[in-house]
Amino acid sequence: MLKIGLSMMVKNEEHNIVDCLAPIVDLFEQVVIVDTGSTDRTRELLHERFGITPLQGELLEEECFALAPQRNRSFDVLTTPWVLTLDADERIDRDELVALIAQDDAALPEGLFCGWDTDLGDEGLVEDYKLCIFRRGHYHRGFVHDTVQPSLREAGGTASWSAMRLRHFPDLSRRVAKDARYVWRLARAQQRDPHWLRYAWFSGYMHYREGRLAAACEQLGQVHGGRPALFPVESLNASMVLASIHASQGRRGDAQAVLDDALAFHARVKDDFEVKVNFRLHPWLAQAARFASAGELEAIRPYGFGY
Repeated sequence: MLKIGLSMMVKNEEHNIVDCLAPIVDLFEQVVIVDTGSTDRTRELLHERFGITPLQGELLEEECFALAPQRNRSFDVLTTPWVLTLDADERIDRDELVALIAQDDAALPEGLFCGWDTDLGDEGLVEDYKLCIFRRGHYHRGFVHDTVQPSLREAGGTASWSAMRLRHFPDLSRRVAKDARYVWRLARAQQRDPHWLRYAWFSGYMHYREGRLAAACEQLGQVHGGRPALFPVESLNASMVLASIHASQGRRGDAQAVLDDALAFHARVKDDFEVKVNFRLHPWLAQAARFASAGELEAIRPYGFGY
């Protein structure tokens, strides 16, 4: 059996926190929640409904309001062999968590991916994945979109699929304001650490979403060309969107060149633990290459993401 501790970061989640925790909170060996400045009833609800007193944490402007320092603080407080990270707008099915806990610890790698299904309202459901379960001793890194994957890669660890899925219900009414803050944080993060090319992927994708294609190409080109060892999937994502931009502008040769390079890179990194679980990427690249070869550029369109 797995002994799992829950780590959460919250701020003004009074409309989410009870629905998130009530079905599953008793299944965790420990629960550590860091509140980063709630002004609603989040803290009171945690105490009244679950007997949880959250830690108080501060997000610092000079650190791009990064969550990782406080998140890692919660990891250090937990003493369980396994950590599960969860956001208040995500939901876990109780039976799926029970099945996860029942697994043999010795048979598992350093981390476990969950399916991550994001409900974007009229835009539909986006199916993706998230590495949110891992053995104690690993930490998140990054000023924006902090993640545990680099920690696993640098330690020579691996991760595989679990049967559990996260259902993600973002507050779409706050999307515009959240995106504006996100763009600011990404720009600051790139200034602080321009070599952490994961930021260029997210920045490029944001520019693409907003129709700023020249800026998107500049950012995506960095990740496509850089092929960072810590971020093979982000690099291939950048290739996908970059090829789509070239195709949309009728640049068949450029699109083909990007796709050929991406497929060659995919062959080199296919044994990476995250590349293995990415069920969308290689099929898309292979099909897009066939479209480019046939001159069917209008068919080359990237799939969506839950952010």
